[in-house]
Amino acid sequence: MKYISLIIFTLLQYGFASNNLNLGKNVTVSGISSGGYFAHQFHIINSGFVNGAAIFAAGPFYCARGNAITAMKTCMEGKLVSGTSLFSYQYINTLQFSGLIDPAFNLKDDKVFLFSGLLDKVVHQEVTNELNSLYELLGVKELKYVKDLQVAHTLPTLDQGGECTKSQTPFIGNCNYNGALESLRTLYPDRRKENNVLGGTLTKVSQRKYFSSFDIGLYRPLLMEDAYLYIPKYCKDHQCELHIAFHGCKQSLDDIGTDYIDKSGFIEASEELGLIVLFPQAKKSLSDFQNPNSCWDWWGYSGMDYSVRTGQQVRIITDMVKDLLNKNMQ
Repeated sequence: MKYISLIIFTLLQYGFASNNLNLGKNVTVSGISSGGYFAHQFHIINSGFVNGAAIFAAGPFYCARGNAITAMKTCMEGKLVSGTSLFSYQYINTLQFSGLIDPAFNLKDDKVFLFSGLLDKVVHQEVTNELNSLYELLGVKELKYVKDLQVAHTLPTLDQGGECTKSQTPFIGNCNYNGALESLRTLYPDRRKENNVLGGTLTKVSQRKYFSSFDIGLYRPLLMEDAYLYIPKYCKDHQCELHIAFHGCKQSLDDIGTDYIDKSGFIEASEELGLIVLFPQAKKSLSDFQNPNSCWDWWGYSGMDYSVRTGQQVRIITDMVKDLLNKNMQ
C-alpha cells in the first residue's frame, strides 16, 4: 500500500491499557458481509456501550436462526426474506427480557449507516432492506441507507482494490466512493478534520488473552492470536473514540494479508476524524464444514448461543474492548 511507509508498526503481544490510549466513552462498529452481520449482532447485544453501527451488505439480527442453509438461502440470496425484520424485532424483545442482550431502548439514540450495492448478488439488496426495517422498528431515528450505487459485493473505496462492479477478492472495490469515511462521518457528525497526516501506530493486541479456560480443543475459538489497533498520531495527545472494524469472509490476515487494514479506508478516515480503530481477526477452520472462509459467526458455527452475550466470539471481543476502555460495562 502506498501509505504503508508512513505508518509506525509497534508489535505488542498483550492488551493495551486505556490510560495509554486516552479513549472516550463512545464505541461504534462497522463490517461488511459476515463482518456486517457480526457488527450488527455486536451492536444489538452490547447496545449499552456500543452507540453506532455502519453495516455493509448484511441483514437483520438472528436472520439465519442457527442454520447454515437459512443463512445462504434467506439471509444472502433473499429467498423468503420478507418479514424477517419483524421476526428479528420480536426475538430481540424476547432476549432483552431474559437478560441475554442489553435493553433495546438503548438503540433509539444511536446513529446507523447501511450500504447495499445494486450489483450485489452475494447478499441481495432485499436482505439489507430488512435490516433497515429492523432498525426502524427499533426506533432508530438517525438512520442513513445508501442503496443506489452500481457496486457489487465489495467494500467501496475511493481508489483502492479491484473492479467495483465485480464481487471478487479482496472484496475491496475501486468505486470512487469512500465508504469508510462516509459511514464514519454519519456515526460521528460532530467530528471534523483533526489531522489528515498519516503517521500513527499499528499495534498488535492479543485476542488469545481473552480466551476462557473452556476455549480449548474442539471448542478453541476460530479467532487469530491477535487483533490490530490503529492509533492516529492526533490521538497520542487528544482523547479519541474507539471504532471496531470487522472484516468480511475471505478478508482475514490468512486470506488477504493486511489489505483490509491498509486499503479499506478506515485508517485514513480515522486520521481525518480522530478515531482509534480496532481490527479484530477471525480465523479459517481446517474443516470445510465449519468456517473455511474466515467468516465471523452469524449462523452458529461457534455454538448456538452465538447471538447473545455468552456467545464465544461476542464474549471474547467484548472482553477485549472492555479491557481497552478499562471500565466495567456489565
